[in-house]
Amino acid sequence: MVLFMAVPAEAWRAPTYDAIYHGFDTNFISTDRGGDGNVRVSAQSIEMVGAAYSHPSVTLATTELAKFNVSLDANVVAADEASQPFRFGVWSPWTKSGRFIVFGPSPANLVTADTITNGDPRAMLLGGTIADSRPLGQYRPGETYRLTVAVDRLGGSIRMAVGSSNGTTVQSVVTNQQSIESLLGNVQLAITASSTMGAGTAETMLTNYTLMLPHQRAWASKIDDPLAYGILIALVILGLAALTMNLSRSLFVPGRALKATAELARAITSRRLIVLGVAVLVYLMGNALLFPLGGHPFDLGGEKLWAYVAKQYGTGQLYFGLSVVSLAWIWQGTPLIESAFPYGPITAYLTTIVGWLDSWLFAGGGSASLQDFRLEYLIKTINVLFGLADGALIYLILRQIGVRGRWAVIPAGLFLFNPAVWFSMSVWGQTHVVSLFFVLAAVLLAECGQPALAWLSLGAACLTRPQMLVFALVLGIVFLRKFPWVWNLNAFSWAVVALFILISPLLAVTSPSLPIDVVLHNFNIQEAGGNVNALTTVSQGGMSIWPLVTYFAHGASGLQRAFTSSSQLLVGSVSYQQVSQALTAAALLFIAIILAFKRRSSFAAGGYLPIVALAIGSFLMLLTGIVATHFLLALPFLLLIHRWIGTTAFLFSVAVWTVSTLVPMYGDMGVLISNLNYPLLSPRQNSITQFFVELHAWDRFITVAVAANVCAMAWIASTVFRPPVETRPIAAVFETYGAPGYFQS
Repeated sequence: MVLFMAVPAEAWRAPTYDAIYHGFDTNFISTDRGGDGNVRVSAQSIEMVGAAYSHPSVTLATTELAKFNVSLDANVVAADEASQPFRFGVWSPWTKSGRFIVFGPSPANLVTADTITNGDPRAMLLGGTIADSRPLGQYRPGETYRLTVAVDRLGGSIRMAVGSSNGTTVQSVVTNQQSIESLLGNVQLAITASSTMGAGTAETMLTNYTLMLPHQRAWASKIDDPLAYGILIALVILGLAALTMNLSRSLFVPGRALKATAELARAITSRRLIVLGVAVLVYLMGNALLFPLGGHPFDLGGEKLWAYVAKQYGTGQLYFGLSVVSLAWIWQGTPLIESAFPYGPITAYLTTIVGWLDSWLFAGGGSASLQDFRLEYLIKTINVLFGLADGALIYLILRQIGVRGRWAVIPAGLFLFNPAVWFSMSVWGQTHVVSLFFVLAAVLLAECGQPALAWLSLGAACLTRPQMLVFALVLGIVFLRKFPWVWNLNAFSWAVVALFILISPLLAVTSPSLPIDVVLHNFNIQEAGGNVNALTTVSQGGMSIWPLVTYFAHGASGLQRAFTSSSQLLVGSVSYQQVSQALTAAALLFIAIILAFKRRSSFAAGGYLPIVALAIGSFLMLLTGIVATHFLLALPFLLLIHRWIGTTAFLFSVAVWTVSTLVPMYGDMGVLISNLNYPLLSPRQNSITQFFVELHAWDRFITVAVAANVCAMAWIASTVFRPPVETRPIAAVFETYGAPGYFQS
């Protein structure tokens, strides 16, 4: 199964098109009145009506894909002295240029293919210089014309065609010319229809819209090969048969779990149960009170859109359809970037569940509106439930490794009532608590002597978001050292079988290599120059070492310390990104070597947890482009290592990590929503938000926060080489709970 998924998608037969969309989906497009204009949208048509001096527009798609084709029927119903009754084409707000089919003013009524440069990027490209213009003929108001635009960046061409009702078609093909060179590069292109009125008026009707995505490698690489489908079905059948016949001996032995559960139940008294109930109630109510404050426009807005797409078009379309959708309203209508889905199959499934729950609960099984606040609340509610489960897992792990009394409760409480965690899941709307659930479950299962379920949970974590691969590297080595190799071989094999069966429906509608494709495309976008330089920065608000380096190396100040381009040279001909990658790889390799050569006895009772905390913290501190919310991934492991670092270091590390995560999260979100309609949280109305906006841009805070995080990591690193505390060897665990089922016969 692993080998099957490792086969590149290019080895299989591919379809001509990855996806074809017909009609206008109001959740996929953005409109702008452009003054006193008006844009009316239905599933079948768009009507643009322009009053004097208005410039109404509609953005149909935004994408960084290398190839796409769009076509529609356009009818300039009326053009009363409008300076430009209608324009349709592709452009980029990053290059301020575009290539358009232009329906000119009367009485000439000329149709031309124009290249415009140095424009003003807003909801449409305003003004600019006509760098190239080619005549395509004339049009008659009231007649319908078929307009086609085909972009092929790999082939270096932009093709435009105008077809008339009498069957004639006029084409304009521009290939590898300087006038369109900027559009063929690594930038987002928007497909926009617009009108510019001047002193006149115009009315245009758009119908029969089609968007086609030719086959290409992006977030997924679609296949259409009967051989691959046959192998997939055969492997699923064999896997199901094997699991069915060996379930009790392969993944789980109830007896051990019952013993552990009974031991925990005996420790819970009536008084403790009441305290626990009150704490859970306060946790749930406190988070619920944060829901109305708003959410991160891009991240939470994307999650709402993803849920809609998964329900309306199918889970597989998360990897195709979202590559052409922009939440342009965030930037006052400017289509800067698309709202792509960069996550793995487990997150895709969870997104689909959210979409269907939203439909069943709030839309009677139909399509819910993205403007409905209840969808936002549903996403946050699921986050809060996962956060509650994370806190419980932290407590259970500490109990399992022998921590008793208040130091089993305090770390769990510090997570459940952590302000950074609350802000991330209940205001921002991020889903890191979901990924943490699977990682923490893997640790608990390993400590309970359940290697197969531990590997299964770790694998599921990797299929939530790409950053979890670091956990897979570190905990994977831990599991290999913690359990005998024969146990690991069996456990890993069964985990692979179970995960393969679980994600097989998604593999069938994309390709067997989907998990690998997602990781590779993420790496290309974030670390290999596959994105616009302005979007690839040394940090995206996270208090890693890089805001400190930019301050000393280039004198950057304020937010520019974090948002310096990672492609900028740091030393000689070496960029920030290259130095970051080298340091991150070296740190993880060093930690992997430590894990590989530590005594096996030191892995019992959680002896590896400080090393895991160090690995995750080092990854977050050394890699460029880390978002502040990602720093939450290290927090649970900081909370699990009190036994090894002592109370002072523990409280210091947790406090500085929390503050240095919360402040940039709050400040960054405050900046983004300053021009949007968020009355409760906007810095214009909320003095607390304004304080955080100013604090997270204050040079002194940035310097202190980064230095404090470095000190926390150094303090933890010092524990790695200390003699291990006395712990139970792994054999003692199995004496208590028994060996895995496949070794009991």
